[in-house]
Amino acid sequence: MSQWWWKADYFETCNCAYGCPCNLTMIPTDGTCKAIDLWHIREGAFGDVRLDGLNVALMVAWPNPIHEGNGRAIVYVDELSDEAQREALAKIVKGEAGPGGPFEIFAGTYSQPPEVVYGPVTLERDGKHAKMRFGELAKADLAPIRSAMDGSEAKARMVLPDGFIWRDSEMVNTEQCEVKTDDMDFSFQNSSAFLSQVDYNL
Repeated sequence: MSQWWWKADYFETCNCAYGCPCNLTMIPTDGTCKAIDLWHIREGAFGDVRLDGLNVALMVAWPNPIHEGNGRAIVYVDELSDEAQREALAKIVKGEAGPGGPFEIFAGTYSQPPEVVYGPVTLERDGKHAKMRFGELAKADLAPIRSAMDGSEAKARMVLPDGFIWRDSEMVNTEQCEVKTDDMDFSFQNSSAFLSQVDYNL
């Protein structure tokens, strides 16, 4: 049995076209992958350490398709966590706690161990609108996909029965995404985003 589990609200934004070709085992839209993934843990635990109510994010950048490696990653842990929770979340998202979600899979594609950052997380959601802030390090806003012809809302879902990050997700738009550090600097807009609910190791 795995030493960790959680149920979470999941928010994803990446630089690919809507739907993200990677989900279909295709090459990413521009050949690279840049993304922010955020999990708001409704309930979960690492051994005896409860993780309920905490946020943790993964900021990633690959200069090529993910499977070719060379990736860099930042694990961003909610500053509301205590020391034991911080250690648990960092270990999980760095891929050091065993299977579950994408973490162990992604870990094998990094060129160096992820940097772990602790800081404030602002997360607001209203339907298909979401606002994410990670101190001064990163930010992203999600909203419905709108028709280029009349501005009407596109109502779409993607279902991946064998998905290892999520299996059923609402497709939305990235209004803006920006990550700016000494080692990771990217931004994009009007690209793929997803809203989902996930559970790992249950």
